Amino acid sequence: MSGREFGSLVGEFFDQGKRLIRAEIALAKTELRQEATKVKAGSVMVGAGGLLLFIGALAFAAFAIILLGYALPLWAAALIVTVLFLGIGAGVAMAGIKSLKQVHAPNQTIQTLKEDSQWASRTFQSVKSQMHGHA
Repeated sequence: MSGREFGSLVGEFFDQGKRLIRAEIALAKTELRQEATKVKAGSVMVGAGGLLLFIGALAFAAFAIILLGYALPLWAAALIVTVLFLGIGAGVAMAGIKSLKQVHAPNQTIQTLKEDSQWASRTFQSVKSQMHGHA
């Protein structure tokens, strides 16, 4: 292999590497955008759930305490209503957390980067062995 052929081969190797890196970056951006959409939806659900719990809790707590106050001491009615709302609020928050756990790393990009790294290593070793074998 002449020095000129080797230089051309190395130049082509680096050009392909640059194109490959650009393609991987574009793929990573696409995957991250998709996952960001999931995060946004889950976050909106958690926030909306929290706000609705707060507003509803204020109105319903007053109603429930007054209603239970006819059958129980007022402090007992307030305690029962408080525990009930804490349980409901925890349930909504857990649903939002579960939604957020469905967000994943860009697995396809990670896998192709590993494959590209292996390809580059094999190609470099091949060029290196050809260079030493034909020098």
